[in-house]
Amino acid sequence: TNQPTHETKHQQQCGSLHGLHNIVQQFDCTWSDFDFDCVCTGAAFSLHLSSDRMATLRSIQAVSRSVRVMRSRVGALSGLRWASEAAYPRTSGIAKVLPSLVGSDCTVVKFVDKQGLDVLEGVNKGDALIEKTVRVPNGNQEVVYSVLDGDSTIDYRASTCQAVGLLNKLKRPNAVFDLGDVSDETAQAVMSSSLLCNYAFDKYLTDAEATPSLLEGIYFARNGEPVDGADTALAVQQAEGTILARDLVNERADVATPEFIAEVCRSVAVEHGLKVTVLDEKELDQLGLNMMLAVGQASQHPPRLVVLELLNGKEDEGSVALVGKGVTFDTGGLNLKPTNFIETMHFDMGGSAAVLGAMMALAKANVKKNVVGVLALAENAIGSKAYKPMAILKSFQGKTVEVGNTDAEGRLVLADAMSYVQSKYKPSTLIDVATLTGACVVGLGPYSAGLFTNADTVRDGLVAAGDQVFERVNPLPIYPEHRKELKGTVADINSTGASRYGGASTAAAFLESFVEEGVQWAHVDIAGPADATKPYLHFPQGATGFGSQLLAQYVSNN
Repeated sequence: TNQPTHETKHQQQCGSLHGLHNIVQQFDCTWSDFDFDCVCTGAAFSLHLSSDRMATLRSIQAVSRSVRVMRSRVGALSGLRWASEAAYPRTSGIAKVLPSLVGSDCTVVKFVDKQGLDVLEGVNKGDALIEKTVRVPNGNQEVVYSVLDGDSTIDYRASTCQAVGLLNKLKRPNAVFDLGDVSDETAQAVMSSSLLCNYAFDKYLTDAEATPSLLEGIYFARNGEPVDGADTALAVQQAEGTILARDLVNERADVATPEFIAEVCRSVAVEHGLKVTVLDEKELDQLGLNMMLAVGQASQHPPRLVVLELLNGKEDEGSVALVGKGVTFDTGGLNLKPTNFIETMHFDMGGSAAVLGAMMALAKANVKKNVVGVLALAENAIGSKAYKPMAILKSFQGKTVEVGNTDAEGRLVLADAMSYVQSKYKPSTLIDVATLTGACVVGLGPYSAGLFTNADTVRDGLVAAGDQVFERVNPLPIYPEHRKELKGTVADINSTGASRYGGASTAAAFLESFVEEGVQWAHVDIAGPADATKPYLHFPQGATGFGSQLLAQYVSNN
């Protein structure tokens, strides 16, 4: 690029041919604009771009950055090569919502209640009630009836997932979901669930027989008539954001480092018109985000603070800030996590993944709001440089904090990120989301998130949004006694409470102390529903992407 008049070739590692295709699409080029050859080199491909061809692109710098994104996606950071090849956000493995019927290879799915089974000819009702699905031939087209247990939106979600599970087992490529006369809310639930339960994190499976079969195309109809694309758009956008969040949380921490996720954010921002700022460890140090730096100081992958801006609203409307905890792996630090607890700690960046998924969904929907998404990314590693229990840290806000336990690191990262976004962007509403406390899992299980807030309107809005998308939140209290437990003796505030009891509330009380006066704030603790030990409705085993739809729906509603 420094000698554009010469036929020199520039070689960079590219994550995959699919990644190159993304670059071609992203910059409105065609394959003919490239003079290239690719040689397989294990986990990567060598890409050669001639400078005269590159001149046809909008920006040499942007292409260079995109190639660097591809490098990070194959794990080429720090000279290491991990087994990752797929680029994020991925497009393979996500069913396309089709505008019209695709022919005889398209299975029709209809919903039927228990009474409706009586009128279906040749159907054994007893077997149908056990199996929950019935296959009925209809000329050249297969029809699957999915049996409803009731008429609630949850029943329709469950019935949708039953049908998708059967079609995947039968290796069917396409499906038409006939929504009948259901309400718009139920229709959205069916659309969303059909996409979200049609999911597998299968990128590392090399045996084709072991790779799950998924629907490739989905079509929606009402009594045989096509559903308008505008009516399916919201479900599709939110589902794509959730699938991105799932992929990043399922991705292993050797690949999904702070640098890697920051580059994925850049890619999402370029594709969807978001403004993105990435602060590295030197900038964090200059700004004084000392708690975030302390958490990440023992890792070979330094922290990153990513800010995504979607400013589509009026200037005088105010903004909503969404802040996600992004601890890419949590060893617990010197307060080390034990075996049977540490293994799944690549899930500890679920809050940041949810924020990124929500921001992508909102951008795709072109929501006319002012939204700032913040990903606070750090790895809590152990080693000679690890921060220590009882260390006293000066926060970005200026408050001093005594570290009660290095495994309570998420609140430190969040507090600095929250203070930074309030200082720079002056949001009227601030919502943080985090896999924060085991105490919240003990209290609520995996079925809902804990919600702490200083504003009734935000509480009601999040509860309503959670019910709409079935990412439920349950309001929990912060009592004066919880705040009192955090009062420091050698520092302004302690990072942990006086005992193990009420840990979700004392963690929320700590975060509350970093909320500026007049800011409506909510803390969503997703430690329970962020991952699932077994499939449940449209939540797969592993990362669920919980929080992405919740945040996107809340912003859209409010």
